[in-house]
Formats: sequence, structure tokens, C-alpha cells
Amino acid sequence: MSEPLQIFLVEGEDDFAHFTRAALERAGHQVTLCHSGADALIVLGHSTFHLVILNQHLPDMNGLELVHALCRESSATPILVVTGTDTQNLAAQALHAGALDYLVKDKALTYLAELPKRVQEAVTRHRLQQANSLMIGAIESAHDGILITDLQGTIQHVNRALEAKLGYPRQELIGQSPRLFRSGMHERCFFEEMWRTILNRASWQGELVNKRRDGTLIDISLTISPILDSRGQMTHFVGIYRDISERKLMERQLFQAQKMQSVGTLAGGVAHEFNNLLAGIQGYASLGLRESGLSANIRQFLDTIVQLSDRAAHLTRQLLAYARKPALRRRPTVMEALLRDTVEMVQTSLRISVAMEIKDATVDGEPLIALADANQLQQVLINLALNARDALPQDTAEGDVRARASHPPIVFRLSRQVVSGETSAFPQNIPAGDYAVFEIEDRGSGMAPEVLAQAFDPFFTTKQIGQGTGLGLPVAFGIMHGHHGFLTIATKVGRGTRARLYLPRLVRAAVEVGAGTTPQVLEPESAPGRHILMVDDEHAVLDVVRRFLEIAGHKVTPASSGAEALAVLERIDGIEMIVLDLMIPREEGSTNFRRLRERVPQLPIVLCTGHIDQEQANQLMQEGAAEVLHKPFRMNELWYAVNKALER
Repeated sequence: MSEPLQIFLVEGEDDFAHFTRAALERAGHQVTLCHSGADALIVLGHSTFHLVILNQHLPDMNGLELVHALCRESSATPILVVTGTDTQNLAAQALHAGALDYLVKDKALTYLAELPKRVQEAVTRHRLQQANSLMIGAIESAHDGILITDLQGTIQHVNRALEAKLGYPRQELIGQSPRLFRSGMHERCFFEEMWRTILNRASWQGELVNKRRDGTLIDISLTISPILDSRGQMTHFVGIYRDISERKLMERQLFQAQKMQSVGTLAGGVAHEFNNLLAGIQGYASLGLRESGLSANIRQFLDTIVQLSDRAAHLTRQLLAYARKPALRRRPTVMEALLRDTVEMVQTSLRISVAMEIKDATVDGEPLIALADANQLQQVLINLALNARDALPQDTAEGDVRARASHPPIVFRLSRQVVSGETSAFPQNIPAGDYAVFEIEDRGSGMAPEVLAQAFDPFFTTKQIGQGTGLGLPVAFGIMHGHHGFLTIATKVGRGTRARLYLPRLVRAAVEVGAGTTPQVLEPESAPGRHILMVDDEHAVLDVVRRFLEIAGHKVTPASSGAEALAVLERIDGIEMIVLDLMIPREEGSTNFRRLRERVPQLPIVLCTGHIDQEQANQLMQEGAAEVLHKPFRMNELWYAVNKALER
């Protein structure tokens, strides 16, 4: 027995209505009868049925008019038109008006035998159409791209999302192969494994890089599954394309941040230990130069050691900048003036034409200002300009001067940007804020994704041996971090690179305080000797500092830890000053300072360290520290700092 259905019968003739209803009820269906089109519209406005059967001839309207009226009201109930006139024209009109099927009745009522079967077929067909419409609507509404191919990989259907993701209209894709999307970044074996999987009736899932219609690349998560018919035979493949570009960017940002944090921690530790060694090397060499009777060769050797120590100290400062702990002296700085000075220096030193574009360099009539260390920030700009120059083709970098002047290959820009929400960038997103933004753009070779992923690694370089240290970008990143700013890189192979520096705009400039410089003290001033406590875990540093201070007439008591220093203060009276290393293993420098300060609040304390954390140093200076010495230091720097602290 067939499925029982709710059927609405619209029939104006009583005899036909009676026999039709009886035939349907014998088949197990429940029938609701109506004799006019107007009544039918009222009933169908409040009730739902599996099928409407209506006669073409009704007392108040014909069946076609009723079909039109029902379709205008978006009735979802399928309609079967019954007519006594067997004409193809009428049938076509009924189907065009929205009827699902039609049936010719005769006075002998032979059509009643076929009616239950036609009713079941009509309902089944309507359900299939609804299912197909729902499926098509779901495919078209899906956020992911959907692509259907035959077994040879020829595209049969794509949805709107795939058109949007890859930039192709569907009429260009139908009949093509998905090979159209290949980026060239995957080996042949990658696709062979994909085909091997799906031809074995299994689903394949993976990540790949596709190429859009405009040539840009997009990261895709792709799932391909076989489509089987009712007999279990494969007929098609369906591919689900999900854009994972933002997720991949976040993964790269997270990886880069973790890598830079771990390497930065290592770099900071290495720099501290190296500076301790340099303090000893440079100190002993300086002491050796004071000895009388040195031969010219020996004096030259010692001078060379001091010079090489200075160069090594510069390298450790770069490592500390990469570790995001540069010794910055930030002051309110006018950005436009800084940029003009830098551009002039770049054009003179690099001998290349540079364009400068300045936009919104004033705010309410005031210049664009940021709290910055002008020297360090200028170093960042020059490093980026140097990278831009090296990325240019040789003929561009060395071409005709007039041609380069008319179309400069490097452009510096300055603007104010108010970022309203977090903005995606590499290697880190830019949070909301009010920024002064420097931009350095070149028309050079650009960087491939795998090169960009390593660009901020210390000592990574694509330049020839001897032409680059690989510290330019890492140091620039560390300096920007010290400014509470951001450095971002956007690049495309063959299309150049754009670097941006985001500095928080200073809304109200603080009063600028000029920083004094350490004078060149060749010999210590003659003054009464003082008793100084020197606290450092490195024996060589203790010995060198002791000798330096003894030359100046002071007495030195050494201590290798904070606890030992407190014990010395308990045991020995007359200590007049303390020189404290902030980086003693297994001890917290600021804690040592505060304990000593609490024990002898009247004594000046000079801090020295090979791994300066400027924020920590500023805090300790506010708490009463006299000076901060950066290892390795010269004798004159130590003498000057000690004398200045004792005078206070």
C-alpha cells in the first residue's frame, strides 16, 4: 500500500468529485474537497497538503488562473491539473504556470485507475525537486568553496564562494580542470598521492597553496570525496575549499614570536656573558697600556685588543637590541625632521635616489611627535634603506642618475595613522592606536615566503659572504619593541618590499632634558681615597675594577654575591660607596639593590651590567641609584661615574 497522503481536491462537478474522492480514499489517502477557486484560496491560506488536485473547469475561474494565484502566494504545495481537454497547448500552459503535472479525465472514468499512481509520482517528484533545491541552495550559501568534477577531473559545478575565493566566474571554470589553480609550489608526487587516494574511494584532506585568477596566492584546506550513485558506483568528486590564509598568517606570527622570544633570550644571555669577558679583556689591555717601558709592538698589540674589544662590544649591543633590551634614550622627537635628516644621509652615503612623501605630518598645527631615541630610530631607517638598495636590480642601483631621479627606486613616507581595530600584518598584528608611521618601499626583487619566514632570524642573510651580518632586521625589530612600536614587512616576489614602522604618537610632548656625555678622562682626579664595595660574580671583572679604582686612590673590598655584600657591610665599617652588578646568576639584581639600599640608605650605589634592561634601570635610578655603567666600560667611564656618585 502506498504512503497515505493529505490531498486537497478542487472539483466543481459533483459526480467527478465523488468518484475521484472515492478512488483516492480507496488508495488510503485523506481527501479534503472544495468546489470553487475562491474557497480553495481561503483553505490553502490556512492549511497544508501533500498535493492539490484541481479541475481546469471551475464555476468561478479556470484551473490555470487558480494555479497562477497559488504561485503568486508562494504556495509550496505541488499541483496536479485535471482536464477534460487533451491538448498539448493546455498542458504546456499548466506546467508553465507552475503545475507539477496534468491528467486527462474522460467520461468513462478510466483515468481513476491511473490516478493513485500519478498522485504518488507527483508527490515523489515534488519532494525530489525540493531536496534538489535545498541542496543547491545549501551549496550556493556555503561559506566554503565547493567544486564538483567528473571522474576525469573536469569541473561540472562551482558555487559562489569558490568564485569569490579564486576570482574566476563559473562560466570560465565549467569544463576546465582544477589544475588551473595550481601555484607551482607543490611537487608532482603531492597530486599523485591525492589522485591515488580518491580513486581508491577514500576521501583526501590536506593543505595546499592555490593561485587566484589575478596571480595572487591563497592558502587552502581542501577535502576531496568521491560521490557514489545508488549502485555504489563512483560518478563524481566533490571538493571543499576553505580559505585558511588568516590562520596560516597567525601560525606564522606565533611561530615567529616564539622563535624570536627564545632566540632573544639566548642572545641576551650570551651578550651578558660575552660583555663580562670583554670587560676583563679590555680592562687588562688598558692596564697593560699604562705600564712603562712597553715596546712599540707590544703597545700596538694592546691598542688593537682594545679596538677589537670595542667592535665586539658593538656586536653585543646589537644582540641586546635583538633581545629587545636596547639601551634607549627616548625623548620627544619631531618625525618629519628625523625623516629629512635620514633621507639626506641615505642619498649621500648609499648614492641612490630616494623619494620622500610626507602626509599629515601635523596634528592641529603641531608637528608629528613620538617618544624616540633619534639615533637608534635613524639606524633602523638606514638599515631598511640598505636592505631596499640591495634588493634592487643591479642596473637600477647603478643606472643613469637622471633616470633614477625621475623614478626613484626607493620611497620614504611619513604619515599619521589612527588604527581603529587590530590589523593583520607580519610578523605581528598592529593593535588599535594613534601612530606616526614611517614607510620604506622599494621596487626590488621582493622575498619568497620561505625567506620572509626567516628574515627576522639573527645572522640569517641572503647576501654574499662578507656583505651582510644578518642582524639588520632583527636589531630593527628589537629597537622598535623598545620604543613600544611595531615593524611590519609586506613583500611579493618580483614586486618589491614595503616595510612600515609604527610609533605611538606623543599627544603631549614632555619637557626634553638634555643628556650629558661622559667626558674623556685620561687620568683620575687627585682626591682623597674612598672605601668602595665591588659586587660582581665574575672574578676577572672584580680584579680589573679593583685595579682601576686603586689607580684612582680608592680602597676596594670585593664580594661575589648580594648575600656576601650584606655580610661585608655587617663586618666592615667605613664603606663609602657600592658598585653593584645587576646580573649575578641565581640572584635578582633589583632585589640585591633594594636590600643594600635598605641596609645603608646613605651610600651611593653605581649599577653595572652587561645586559641592560632600560626599564629596570630607570626604575632603580628613581629609587636612588647613582649611575648605570654598561659593560665593557673604559677606565675613564668608571672613574667619571664613581666621582660623580661620590660628589652627590
